[in-house]
Amino acid sequence: MKKLTLAMLLSACALPSTQALAWGQEGHRVTGYIAQQLLSPQAKAVVNQLIPNADFAQLALYMDQHKQELKQQLPGSDKWHYNDEPVCNGVEEDDCPNGNCASNQIERYSKVLADKSAGKAARAQALTFLIHMIGDIHQPLHAADNHDRGGNDVRVRLAGSSKVSNLHSVWDTALVQQALNGANEQSWAAQDLKYYARNIPGWQSGKAMDWINESNQYARSEVYGPLSNFSCGQAPSDVAYLDRTYQTAGAQLIKQQLAKAGARIAMVINQALQ
Repeated sequence: MKKLTLAMLLSACALPSTQALAWGQEGHRVTGYIAQQLLSPQAKAVVNQLIPNADFAQLALYMDQHKQELKQQLPGSDKWHYNDEPVCNGVEEDDCPNGNCASNQIERYSKVLADKSAGKAARAQALTFLIHMIGDIHQPLHAADNHDRGGNDVRVRLAGSSKVSNLHSVWDTALVQQALNGANEQSWAAQDLKYYARNIPGWQSGKAMDWINESNQYARSEVYGPLSNFSCGQAPSDVAYLDRTYQTAGAQLIKQQLAKAGARIAMVINQALQ
């Protein structure tokens, strides 16, 4: 990895973000806060060697903040944020063309992070990528597709608003903000971690593809399933109305998914750095 990129990694821990990003800034930062709290003492020590004073909440934003730069350095990396898993039974498609998908790259960079012979810069990069990619696959529409660019082509309107948005942005940002309800992100993350403390040991199992399949099921049942205009294989031409019941259920699912993402980020890092 180039020295410039390592410098950007280090600066990501100190500089606030001003961009609107996938999962939304809020969602990624929350997963970072949760993951960092669940690191083992040994993992914390190694992380500090790789990126002194690492702030997972900021590192979680790195792949989005530098998406275009990374695409030039690492062709195909713009597709590492998701797996295009079909939401309709019987549909078959290549969800990981040329190995450019989240599941493949999570496996790849987990090995790099665990490799003590790899350079410090390479391991720091792997750590940063894992924090983001594992977070991304817990957003259901990063693990699902209905030939609608992961919901980007599905026009929707939230209850109480006249603004037409798209399904992907609703799950990336609007419902995350509803779940947070104006709370301080770090405090909310601590409460989320406490709320799901009993569930975390059970969540910390499996591999990336297991978590993607889980998210895909949520996409089928909670994201697409309730839409009155859902049709297999194509984006609807009309605007879907997302009532308050849909929004409340979605915000609750996101609350759980952010906790799962943080727990699993920590699990992967703890295993790699043991």
